[in-house]
Amino acid sequence: MQKVLLVEDHAMMLDGLIAVFSLDDRIEVVDTAESIEAFEELVESTEASLIIADYQLKDGVGTEIPRRLETHGKSIPVLLMSGVASERLLDLAIDAGCCGYIPKSMRSKDLIGAVLAVADGGSIFPLEAVSHRSTGSDRLGLTDRESEVLSLLATAMNAQKIAVELDVSVATIRNHIRSILIKLGARSQLEAVLTAFKLRLVDPPLR
Repeated sequence: MQKVLLVEDHAMMLDGLIAVFSLDDRIEVVDTAESIEAFEELVESTEASLIIADYQLKDGVGTEIPRRLETHGKSIPVLLMSGVASERLLDLAIDAGCCGYIPKSMRSKDLIGAVLAVADGGSIFPLEAVSHRSTGSDRLGLTDRESEVLSLLATAMNAQKIAVELDVSVATIRNHIRSILIKLGARSQLEAVLTAFKLRLVDPPLR
């Protein structure tokens, strides 16, 4: 059972999300909050296994939530939601440590599928948000930060060491790595690095 906490400040959208999730008995909305402040009041007591947060809230932005969770010592995946699918918001979601980014235009069945995929440890990022690049790593949809992470993976650094090197959380690095694997069509970090060498996205280390 995926237990969801919804952070959304528009009542109509909130009611719509609750109605959609009520269609699948594998998903239960256990808490709702209309602001960052209201979320803070729930964070210690919530039984949620997933948080879905709108990007634009009345007292902040949804990308603040992973950091607030970390402050409370909580580790709950966060799906960021927005009315538009843009490269900028995609980068913000990944850098914040969100496990996914979903547009509000997503169909009900796809939204349910996204929530269940995250329950299985997956990540959800819309392809249309990363389809505006052109050459090299850009052609594959890699962001500048993903290219940086890929270069560090090629030096045999693990997620923990990369997080220290880039001064971000391990969760953020793991999100970058998941995104890299998807974009390179790789099944493992090793395969991703070998593919990067083959495509000359990074240079093999000197021996």
